[in-house]
Amino acid sequence: MEWLNSYNTGITSIDEQHQILCDMVNKLEESLNSGEVFNVIREILHGLVEYVKIHFHNEEKIKSRISYPKLERHKKIHKDLVDQVVQILLDIKNGKEINAEELHAFLKKWLLDHILGEDKKIGEFFFK
Repeated sequence: MEWLNSYNTGITSIDEQHQILCDMVNKLEESLNSGEVFNVIREILHGLVEYVKIHFHNEEKIKSRISYPKLERHKKIHKDLVDQVVQILLDIKNGKEINAEELHAFLKKWLLDHILGEDKKIGEFFFK
């Protein structure tokens, strides 16, 4: 997953954090290609959960500060992702087989859809 300038919101802290999330998704993809996915999947998901909490808190703080409309809706979208990833971690812990390729595709799609469909609006609102 290559970071493109078109993904930028124009808010430096958010864009830098999005790039870190992109790197995390890429780490999962690299582990798929190397055959090491099951050795690192739990580590990647734990790191992702912890980092998205920090990122989402930062995003929500910025939105609150600029009186961004639909903040509560955006918070729910954030919470839903964290809940989904936590559930995947619980499934792994309980021995459920996880399709790593599907997980990677889900995370990549979610990140891109969220950045392009939701987070770009923050920059548009902020800079208008």
